[in-house]
Amino acid sequence: MFTQNKKSETFPLVDKKELILKAAMKVFSEKGFHEASVDDVANLAGVGKGTVYRNFPSKQDLFLALIEWGFNSLISEIVAKTKNIEDFLKKIEIAIETYLVFFEHKRNFYRVLIQERSIFREKIERQFKKKYLAHLYLLEDYFKRGMKAGVFKKLDSQSASIALVGLINSLIYKWLISEKEYSIKKEKKIIMATFFDGIIK
Repeated sequence: MFTQNKKSETFPLVDKKELILKAAMKVFSEKGFHEASVDDVANLAGVGKGTVYRNFPSKQDLFLALIEWGFNSLISEIVAKTKNIEDFLKKIEIAIETYLVFFEHKRNFYRVLIQERSIFREKIERQFKKKYLAHLYLLEDYFKRGMKAGVFKKLDSQSASIALVGLINSLIYKWLISEKEYSIKKEKKIIMATFFDGIIK
């Protein structure tokens, strides 16, 4: 039996395919890829096993689709929240807040991302490199444009974006394993103070 989340997932559902993905998110986050079964996913989704296989030919295909679905949702939210912001520091601040709130509402997705350390996970990372790194590309672009505008010091924009996401992820992980219930959004102040005090002119 699967445990009830502290907070419910909020991915929009429009058809059986997404219903299956939502169920897979819960199953994979709690059991891991190797222990989870297609039967588990089908039962939780309330559909037949054949329906799962008609949409996703294998368990691996289902897992890969789940990763892509989750990152597409994250990237779409970041783009939507930042597209009309002209100030580059504000753009990054809004992106950080969006990232934090996204995983606060979808903690099962974060569990899926951090649990697999096997060769299979490495294959996933290679296959979906663009999906995994798309949010980094957004931040890298913000850094580059901010440097050009004179807002930030000159530095390697790719390394800066990776370092920033690393800081964010470490605080999300701290929140995920904490015994205390609190909003991860409050960590935005720590991130901004820790990271940007050193690079703002």
